[in-house]
Amino acid sequence: MLAEATGAEVRRAADLGWDGDFVEAQAFAYLAARSVAGLPLSLPETTGVPYPMPGGVLAEPEGVAA
Repeated sequence: MLAEATGAEVRRAADLGWDGDFVEAQAFAYLAARSVAGLPLSLPETTGVPYPMPGGVLAEPEGVAA
């Protein structure tokens, strides 16, 4: 569907010899690190949001000492 919508060549991670689960895990770790550092996750240039947006609120699990 991406190829049809964009007219661009679309390849799966596996087609490039990459482990898709590993790439996904890295992406979530990157987003988590940016969130913890207080950096935006969504930018106007990439997602169309009105201003750089954070990723939410970091919650501490109950019963875990800080």
